[in-house]
Amino acid sequence: MAYSVLILDDDVDFNSLLTDIFEQADYIVTSLTDPIEAVEVFRNTDYDLVVTDHRMPEMTGAEFMKVIKQMKPEVPVIMVSGFMENDTIRTLISGGVGGVFLKPLNIFSLLDRTAELIDEAKRLKQNSQSHAVALTGGATVEVEGEARGFSFNSFPCKSQASIDFAERLYNLRNFKSTLSLIGEPGTQFRLICEDIRNFYESEKEHFIYLSPGSFDTEQVLSMFEEAKLTGAERVTCVLLDVESMTDAQKRLATALSKCAGVFESIEIPTRTIFCANGDLDVLFDEGRIDEDLYILMGTAEVCVPALRDCALDIAILAQQMVVDIIREKGLASVSRFEASARDFLSKQSWDNNYEQLRVTVRQVMESNPGEVLMLSAVTSALQSTALASPRARFESRLSNTRVDYVRATSILFEGNKAKVAAFFGTDTTVIEATLK
Repeated sequence: MAYSVLILDDDVDFNSLLTDIFEQADYIVTSLTDPIEAVEVFRNTDYDLVVTDHRMPEMTGAEFMKVIKQMKPEVPVIMVSGFMENDTIRTLISGGVGGVFLKPLNIFSLLDRTAELIDEAKRLKQNSQSHAVALTGGATVEVEGEARGFSFNSFPCKSQASIDFAERLYNLRNFKSTLSLIGEPGTQFRLICEDIRNFYESEKEHFIYLSPGSFDTEQVLSMFEEAKLTGAERVTCVLLDVESMTDAQKRLATALSKCAGVFESIEIPTRTIFCANGDLDVLFDEGRIDEDLYILMGTAEVCVPALRDCALDIAILAQQMVVDIIREKGLASVSRFEASARDFLSKQSWDNNYEQLRVTVRQVMESNPGEVLMLSAVTSALQSTALASPRARFESRLSNTRVDYVRATSILFEGNKAKVAAFFGTDTTVIEATLK
């Protein structure tokens, strides 16, 4: 069966080259140079894949992708460009692009990725149909899937568990007092809370993050004062690793969520998100949270799905992590996992969830930094005992708290990023990226 591809590039010569490449590989090609026309053609025609340039006068490739993803989110998109910032690549991958290729193209890699994306799209469609049949007793129904009407980045939302989780969080976004996120060890609580923050377009929504290493009365009051100076209309306090806090910090957490005691003078409307690793009943029975916290945290409780329950999301999350590492290292090209490596990643149990996946991807990038990330590098990284070592746990903890440290320093220097950068011996772009 021949698959159909829509090619959009305003450079006529490069468009012709792409067309020749795909036609010689037995694809049915529609070749266009005008993105406005391409939107209409895409609307009225079924395609298996879209290849688009990024820099075009009437509409960027990112804008074009956003429009067509709203129409048919299941159609994979490949982006090509002569040059692209790492931030742009990260945004494109978060937005659903299936591949980013910089000119001059590696033709074989382009065709390999095309075949993989089309195959993935077919499997996703089959899985969705099977799920629909199971739910309706044989009557197939269509579900919008990615056309949710809101962005969500902590999970790509390809699995039913992550879709349900994202929708539940969105429905609870206007909670007034407390919300509890309960996950297994290694859960990406900070990223999830950033998604909640991004539900609001207003700059007046202010989030502050507090962990066992940065939670005391002076720190909280200082952060509220900063929020007040920026014109915040509401502050959401995110308490990370609640079960690991000292008894004094837990009492402080209760007072903060009620704006009582030392926090009675806070004038800005306040609410609290509790983040904990483990079942609430178990944590209470073990004495890791007291009765006051137990009652508060049980008011509105949302369980974060484990990675093993979101198999379709794992490979996409891993690729997003690759882009983050490339950005961190200042590399020019984007590495990608070969198909067998992506399948392998999706089939693992990930007992330490997001954190284990993050450490594994970093190890893969260190040992196999080429254009294609091989299955052998993934299996080797998983077999490594580094994650279980005390040193790795120590480094992981430092990595998780570095944002708190930078934010605390920013408060100390009254938001002067140049002074913060000088304090850490780096440049302001690194500080801005960390604070963001």
